[in-house]
Amino acid sequence: MVSCGIVSEYDNTWLIRIDGQGILQNQQCWNWDEDFYLKEFISLESAKTDNNEFYMNAHTNGKVTILKLDENLNELWRRTPGYYGTQILPTDDGGVLLGGSYGYLNKSQGTDTILKLDGEGNTEWKISAGMAVVKIIRAKDGGFLVGGSDNEVLNDYYILKVNQNGEIVESIALGTTYPRILLELEDGFLLAGNVGPDGPNAHGEFDILLSRIDEAGHILWQRSCGGSSNDLLSNVFANANGGFTVFGYTNSNDGDLHNRAGNDYDIWVFHIDASGELMWERSIGSPTNHEWIENKYPSVKRTGEYKYAMAGTMCWEETPSGDVNCSNSAEIPNSGQNYWVLHVTDTINSTGIPEPLSPTGIQMYPNPTYGRVTLQGIEPVEVQVFDALGQWVKSFYNTNEILLGDLPKGMYLIKAVLEDGKTFTDKVVKE
Repeated sequence: MVSCGIVSEYDNTWLIRIDGQGILQNQQCWNWDEDFYLKEFISLESAKTDNNEFYMNAHTNGKVTILKLDENLNELWRRTPGYYGTQILPTDDGGVLLGGSYGYLNKSQGTDTILKLDGEGNTEWKISAGMAVVKIIRAKDGGFLVGGSDNEVLNDYYILKVNQNGEIVESIALGTTYPRILLELEDGFLLAGNVGPDGPNAHGEFDILLSRIDEAGHILWQRSCGGSSNDLLSNVFANANGGFTVFGYTNSNDGDLHNRAGNDYDIWVFHIDASGELMWERSIGSPTNHEWIENKYPSVKRTGEYKYAMAGTMCWEETPSGDVNCSNSAEIPNSGQNYWVLHVTDTINSTGIPEPLSPTGIQMYPNPTYGRVTLQGIEPVEVQVFDALGQWVKSFYNTNEILLGDLPKGMYLIKAVLEDGKTFTDKVVKE
């Protein structure tokens, strides 16, 4: 996992990389004389080429700068396309897709653009989206889905379907308040964002609004989640059981929230089923102050079907308390803001796949994946892949590289057989 942020005392951009046990692997810091700040940081480990490399999306004097880094976080190249970038998405060929706009969404200063760069930073194609780009995701058919708004107040939302050649093949008008999150499902979409007091069934100042949409853009159901104060969205993940796990931060103590201990903002995690019903919720934090990294940073990553890594910021007056239990916290008394990285597990698991056996020193990455998975720390003689129902799908022999690119999205069980007959099993999510 790579975490990223700004060392505010010096206006530096700081990146750190940790392994699955939370141990620091390497770090990098940029000291910029110009107006530079980090926007987004995305791993390329899931691409078919350039494994263990990364893209970093930053802003320089109001314009986007794309940097490509190697596995040690050293800079390989940078490009400044010349406009404000809102979203980046790595592509299967090792390149990157960028969504942005000229003039900070000001239509009089230019049009909103989707730009495709190859792995060397060269422009392959660019198109005008005709709207402010809010979210870009991979589509089931191998193309891309682009969500955004066609006006400056961002209240008329559209989804564009774009193929791999940069051609817009379909436009779906939703006519709803713009979301921060767009998920493609088997029979439609899930939109998630924040809504004010005038939203549907609102609880208070700001709620998290989830909208289930069919393929034609019709609303199937909506659910506002939160309390009487501010409840803000960070990320949403679709689960194999048809439900959704939602991450955000809150300072509410009523409504959908119960037994929250914090005095300021806490991390808030909840699960809703396929019909939009709240199944469980939990706030994570302490009575001392800590905060969540803003939604513009990749603050939640899925590491397994029901496992998540989170990065936030927190500080304390004397010693941390509550859920904050870091092994090195005693070294930082009377703390200012620090990174807080933690790992959580969703307790709802309705699949028939058994819990994985993961011996120390063996890792499987990336997870989730878009196609290729690597087993590190073992040399298997056979690797078997099973679907969520426990049915055999395919096998590989004498390799630790597993190719899942031709399989549908979903959860799979990976079983590696070693030469001495011992086995290693783990779950992987194909996106």
